Order: sequence, then structure tokens, then C-alpha cells
Amino acid sequence: MPDIFKADIAGKINKALGNLVFDLTLTKVEPGTRTPGTLTGGTNPTETGHTVKGFVDEYKDYQIDGTLIQRGDRKVVILGGSLSSGVIPEPGDKITAEGETRTIVEDGVKRDPAGATYTCQVR
Repeated sequence: MPDIFKADIAGKINKALGNLVFDLTLTKVEPGTRTPGTLTGGTNPTETGHTVKGFVDEYKDYQIDGTLIQRGDRKVVILGGSLSSGVIPEPGDKITAEGETRTIVEDGVKRDPAGATYTCQVR
């Protein structure tokens, strides 16, 4: 995670807002290896859950185009300072919030320059 001017902006925002937002679960989905001895066998992905801080928001009607942003998609904002070292949200990962588990879509992660927030489009 970047540290602009060595100011630890992500840490300061997490400290200031962390108690005001919600616990979410970011589940990292890592591709597995091909099943040994088979050419057509699938892979066995592994999933690792990480507790993070953040909140869920909705898209405005004018933002929903039916293709890139579909009705029912949500924005999940994760505080970068709440992420474990080396963990960042990526497309294909899952986020559990408000009793629902949704998957981050392709090109669905935006990070601010300081890494203080990650906005994830989930479906």
C-alpha cells in the first residue's frame, strides 16, 4: 500500500473512521492447481477470510447502464488501513456485508492515491 509523503493517510483514516463503519469479510479467492493425473480436471481454489472495516453503498439510477453496472450491483468501500499486510481486494474475491456475500466484478476495484479506501463493485 502506498504511503504518500510517509504520512500514513490510510492508517489515520482507519483510526478516525474504523469505529464508525462496519466489520466486513473480504474473502480472498486464490486459484488452485490442476487436479493431478487428469487433463480435464478442475482446480481447487482456496479461500481465506479477512475481517476489514467498511460500508455498502448503492449506485444511482443514472449510473446503471445495464452492462458495466447492473441493477442490483453494490459499491463496497473498504478502509485500506484495515487490510492485513499484503492483502488487497481483487476481482473474483468475495465480500460479505449486511448478511450477503457478493463477488467483486472484473475491473471492479478502484483505489484512491493514498490507498486509504478501496471501492469495490460487487454483484
